[in-house]
Amino acid sequence: MNLPSFHNSDSSLIRQAGRLIAEGRTDETLRMIQHSIQARPASGTVWRDAGVLLSAMNRYDEALEHFQRARQFPDCPRQIPLDMARTWLVSGHPECAVQMLEPLASEGLLEESLVEQIVSGFAQQQDWAASMETVTRASRRLPDSEVLAKMQEQVRHRRAKIAFFCGADGDTFLRDILDYARIRYQVRVFDGTDTRQMFDLMQWSDMSWFEWCTNLAQLGSAMPKVCRTIIRLHRYEAYMPMPRQIRWENVDLLITVGNSFVLKALQKWVPDIQQRVAIATIPNGVNLDKVNFASRRPGKNIAFVASLRMVKNPMLLLQCMAHLCQKDPDYRLFIAGDQSDLLMEHYIDYQIDQLGLRDHIVFDGWQSDVRSWLADKHYLAVTSCIESQGMGCLEAMACGIRPVIHNFPGSREIYGDRYLFNTPDEFCRHILSNDYNSLEYREFVERRYPLTRQLARVNEVFASFESNPCRPCQSTTISEK
Repeated sequence: MNLPSFHNSDSSLIRQAGRLIAEGRTDETLRMIQHSIQARPASGTVWRDAGVLLSAMNRYDEALEHFQRARQFPDCPRQIPLDMARTWLVSGHPECAVQMLEPLASEGLLEESLVEQIVSGFAQQQDWAASMETVTRASRRLPDSEVLAKMQEQVRHRRAKIAFFCGADGDTFLRDILDYARIRYQVRVFDGTDTRQMFDLMQWSDMSWFEWCTNLAQLGSAMPKVCRTIIRLHRYEAYMPMPRQIRWENVDLLITVGNSFVLKALQKWVPDIQQRVAIATIPNGVNLDKVNFASRRPGKNIAFVASLRMVKNPMLLLQCMAHLCQKDPDYRLFIAGDQSDLLMEHYIDYQIDQLGLRDHIVFDGWQSDVRSWLADKHYLAVTSCIESQGMGCLEAMACGIRPVIHNFPGSREIYGDRYLFNTPDEFCRHILSNDYNSLEYREFVERRYPLTRQLARVNEVFASFESNPCRPCQSTTISEK
């Protein structure tokens, strides 16, 4: 037997026992280990050296137990995580070895060669998802490593190909997913103009993701089956008849982002949709790294972030402000959003005068940087008739702003009861109560809607389909339209 190349130790125990192992004298080696531990039972170094020797004798479980004991003592050697990672690797457990990346990086001991060995261990298992997550995690710790960058590219080209189709509704809610997927998979985004180009891209892909359950999703579901097909529905599509046009038997997964009332709306158009397609609810996530938190106190500035459309219920908003300003005329409502509906524009302008709110409402228009605009606001009013989730509200909460939310269908599923109101009087009680805790609002988003959780769940979908690919039709063509 030969000692594994854990490190070039100066330990007398390793030197002496190493010779015994080389001669196959394992019983004597074990007695030497036991004697050393009995002599110095509180030495992390001795426990670590014993672990190295046990690993050299292929007694991996015992070795790991000794490494764990070593970590309990003040003189625990810094390289213990490296010893443990290598022991897990030689025993065929790269999924355990990968957990040592962060501890090693924090000690400045993370080596490119170890990352290569872990990736190789996963590759032998044909686990490309784990291979990619390993090199991605390591790259965050060693961002300048050309070796890891090359390794990441090599793994990416072994992985599934994903096509994304957005259509006229745009990629606003898809950008974080795209950034995440491009690191890990081969990705293309549809920018064609006809069904032939669309089908060509579907044939190229292993998975086709249709953002929005609208026209492109309908066209894609009608194509011959050549790849896994995912449709992500947000909210408004569920309240329109488009879901009836989808060939759900050709769709592998429907992703919704919102509450159970979205599914209830879907069932109006497709009553048996739960029997026709697998459905997963994956809420949108807030990128907390991009949302600056500021601790606030109760104040007089109320924000409303939405275009003034019927579904956002500005009629209720005006009634709430009228009640509030009767109690305290110092409050102001600041509106960030377009007035694109002429009917609603006329109604709002008329009602502002009728309710005496002309000096209490400020129209700031559409904001390219809503987070900066929110800097001097204290409350966020949400009066919508329906929302799937309400990303604007969650981002405001992450900034430290207290939400006051109309009790629309499904609101409790998203926010709980604490921030909800039913009547203008209840709205006023929320605002005037002085119950204010910025950290609570931030922690609510951190706990329930972090972007990391959303991306992890999306990646689970991709990895699942990657390991169980579609068997496409043979010699399939689509004529150009």
